[in-house]
Amino acid sequence: MRYGGATTTMPPRPLLRSQEPSWEALSLVASFLDAGSLAAASCVSTSWHAAFAADHLWARLCRSHYPSATSLLPLHPDSNGNAADRRSSPHRGLYALFHAASSRGRSLPAPRLALADVAFCIDLFAASGEATLSVAVAASDAGVRMAPGGVFQFGVDVSDRNAAAGPGEHWSVRWTAVRTGLAPAAAIVMMDAKVPASRAGALGSGERGEAWATERMPAPGCGGGRLEAEVVVGVSGEERLVETVRLGVLLDCRYVSLDEGLRYLQHFLL
Repeated sequence: MRYGGATTTMPPRPLLRSQEPSWEALSLVASFLDAGSLAAASCVSTSWHAAFAADHLWARLCRSHYPSATSLLPLHPDSNGNAADRRSSPHRGLYALFHAASSRGRSLPAPRLALADVAFCIDLFAASGEATLSVAVAASDAGVRMAPGGVFQFGVDVSDRNAAAGPGEHWSVRWTAVRTGLAPAAAIVMMDAKVPASRAGALGSGERGEAWATERMPAPGCGGGRLEAEVVVGVSGEERLVETVRLGVLLDCRYVSLDEGLRYLQHFLL
């Protein structure tokens, strides 16, 4: 550059280097972050980890979201009293434990038992004890009732079998679920009950109608809601020819979803 007839040389400008925020700035920001942001920021660098993994930050989140969890801290594996654990963040591990537990509670795993691995065996007995209908059908071919997510209710068309339930008022029905395709085979009796006389006898001669039976099912493990198996028999004509058989599982008067039904069966069939 010329100045007053003389040539001068400008001193070189110093290179600007990006600097990490100071320790104090990181600490100030950290107190305003949520758990996800804290966890992400602690992975940036060693200094950021020291700032964003500080135990007092995670202790505040534990007290806010899972206050009862803090009383378990002496029992938590990350707080056994040695020096390494004192430098770590036991509250962070505790928060992660309870957060994962709440996520698992909202989303149950998919059933390990597939519909293709199950078959249904249905036996209908007249009042005399004679078997009037015996049929076995793959669950996947039984016409599952479609709904959002599927409902554990199936329909079987047996009109081609000419099975007559007869005029008796004390039919009985047995429904057995069998695991197929895997050895050894396994089975569970879903229902073995009589159709109440009031339901069977109410069908007028020559009319089309339905009779049904329900029976409480064994609860897997240590109890649970009231599960009931339901079998509905559709008949027609003077001889009460069986046309359809519907099968379902109810929980507190509603049909369970397909996944709920399969999760129930896998307790007994797997």
